[in-house]
Amino acid sequence: MTLHIETPLVRSDILSDLVNKDIRLKLDALQPSGSFKIRGIGYACAHHAGRGAKAFLSSSGGNAGKKLGIPVKVVVPETTTPRSIGLLEKDNAEVIIHGTSWLEANILAQSIMTDETAFIHPFDDELLWLGHSSMIDEIHTTEFKPDLIILSVGGGG
Repeated sequence: MTLHIETPLVRSDILSDLVNKDIRLKLDALQPSGSFKIRGIGYACAHHAGRGAKAFLSSSGGNAGKKLGIPVKVVVPETTTPRSIGLLEKDNAEVIIHGTSWLEANILAQSIMTDETAFIHPFDDELLWLGHSSMIDEIHTTEFKPDLIILSVGGGG
């Protein structure tokens, strides 16, 4: 089961004209979560769910667990915006606010793991990277063969 959708690959006339090349944009802002991140997080969650995980734990945002019917606990730092916390709570995640940085939140998250919990790292996990690679698989099925691919490597928030 995938949690992401296939997104369009569209030509950008403005960028193409600017550099005199055929520039295409993969519109992952159309993902249900509004971000490419669901590709990786969704893949990792589905993988762990298939292996019997009873809960997900992360030190960053995410709503993939809700879609799989598995409880999600997210540890965020005190600097997390009320809007971000509200979005997590709206998706029924249990939110724990701890520490002044992601590093401190991550340390707490690691300390409360159980044997039935799958830890979903927000960025440093091979499962995430495999999930993100589905974007390349989608491009490969089109007639467009890029010379170069530039992609996002960070969050935002």
